[in-house]
Amino acid sequence: MRNTVGILLAGGLSSRFGSPKAFARVDGVYFYEKVYKALDAVCDQVIIVTREELMPLFAKELDLVTDLPDIKGQGPLAGICTAMKLRQAAMYMVLPCDMPYIGPEETNAFRQLAAGTKHVTGVQTPDEKIPLFSLWKGSFAEDLERAINNGNLSVFDFLASLETRWIDASVIHQDQGKFRNINRNTL
Repeated sequence: MRNTVGILLAGGLSSRFGSPKAFARVDGVYFYEKVYKALDAVCDQVIIVTREELMPLFAKELDLVTDLPDIKGQGPLAGICTAMKLRQAAMYMVLPCDMPYIGPEETNAFRQLAAGTKHVTGVQTPDEKIPLFSLWKGSFAEDLERAINNGNLSVFDFLASLETRWIDASVIHQDQGKFRNINRNTL
């Protein structure tokens, strides 16, 4: 069993963005490549959860999976559940492809700050909680699958059922712009 698996969520529909966010570019680099690098700096392995039609667009050497058939297309909880079921680990660091400004410095600081948390640690800015930049201690795959099958797809609702700690983003990095989620193609 690996100590830490990085879960790169890259399977959303990107409806507000207008094209697959994983393949948008910032500074000439695909969003997914930036996020992969951030996770790879602190994880033993990185798994990318994406949609079937996007798989051929990723580099061939990457660990790519799609949602498990029973929970396919059910949002980020399905991606997290899929990764946990397919790659056993003591911890999972989750990061979506639409947060390309998070780099190795931020994932390393976050991992150190999250030490000692019982279940899940997430990040919060003064304006919002960011549940998908998170560290999960242990696998909650069965609980996630049960929630999804019961129609409970809210990440916040699921985290409310666990002991979840929120770390102030400013102790990870002073530039709060690093933590923005890019939902519109305005780069």
